[in-house]
Amino acid sequence: MLNSRLIFPFLASFFIYLIPVFHWKANAFERDFHGQLSGWTKEVNIKDEWENNTGILYIPEANFRHALNAASALDAELSLYCFAVTGSGPYEEDNDLDLYRTNIRYITTQTETRVGLQKINFGQAQLLRPLRWFDRVDPTDPLQLSEGVYALRFRYDALNTANVWLWGLYGNDDPMGYEPLPTEKNSLEIGGRFQYPILHGDLAVTLHTRQVDGSRYHIPDFRENRLGLDGRWDMVVGIWFEMSFAHQKKTHFSNEWTKRSTIGLDYTFDIGNGLYVLAEHMTTVLSGEAFRWEEDFNVSAFSMNYPVGIMDSLNAIGYYDWDQKRYYQYLNWARTYDNVIINISLFYYPETETENLGFIQDNPFNGSGGQLMITFNH
Repeated sequence: MLNSRLIFPFLASFFIYLIPVFHWKANAFERDFHGQLSGWTKEVNIKDEWENNTGILYIPEANFRHALNAASALDAELSLYCFAVTGSGPYEEDNDLDLYRTNIRYITTQTETRVGLQKINFGQAQLLRPLRWFDRVDPTDPLQLSEGVYALRFRYDALNTANVWLWGLYGNDDPMGYEPLPTEKNSLEIGGRFQYPILHGDLAVTLHTRQVDGSRYHIPDFRENRLGLDGRWDMVVGIWFEMSFAHQKKTHFSNEWTKRSTIGLDYTFDIGNGLYVLAEHMTTVLSGEAFRWEEDFNVSAFSMNYPVGIMDSLNAIGYYDWDQKRYYQYLNWARTYDNVIINISLFYYPETETENLGFIQDNPFNGSGGQLMITFNH
């Protein structure tokens, strides 16, 4: 059932999409409708018992664009998330209809202003992402889906490829990214990002602040401030780093600081059709002071992608938890037609006692097994 608090943005976007064409010049107005229909079945062995998870997901999307003049335009996006799932064991029957994206955007040659339910992500890391602040994209998800956030976001792109982001978030009741606790209701989150080209690469700094709802742990609400740093340079190999520092003021916990840092590199080997290899390592540190190293967790990850042919590709992803000494493996074969994509996945993900460290948070695969997914785009 559609959440009542989402009805207004849904109706507003739908009304905008249905505005008669004759209000604008015919050559200045464009409309488009497309969608993505996916079905899957998954067999998982959990503690020596096989369980099944089968479902169907449809994401219809409507877009319109109106060119205001040669240098500016207005567009809007409206998409829904409609799914039904059935299964055995821990999988229960479920179905839902909700907004996936609904936003309006004003663009010029160097600026973009977007308001509404949207996806906000940034940073250089791909598998182990300290700057995964507002999204939960899973690298093993063939659809690369993620819940959006309600926000007003502005971006300015300079002629030298530097860019500035400013944003304000409001009305997001659930935790985002790595957050264990949600933002206090009816409070505003604000932040920004500045990226600048340095030495044939890019370096960026990101800031964000919010008031955290501590009721889950029966503690007073508290302020959380975040600082992010990231950069990437392409030399013989691609190399990057990404760091996030979060300070929770007066949380009544011994560890007020959460620090995550990732280093990574990638390279395409001249083997066959080209073997792309990526590797990253992330360290998470919990401490009572900004520069103290008290409790740390380490994870390494790799990804390999090989295009078997025009239509087929193989992708392997692996994670190694150095603290629990556990290895997580994922292998996917994809065949792509004009409008249809077939994905067959095999995986082995042991259970973990490490929570909210990020590399397997919201992971769709627990235990070992396989999944068949067929996606139709229209």
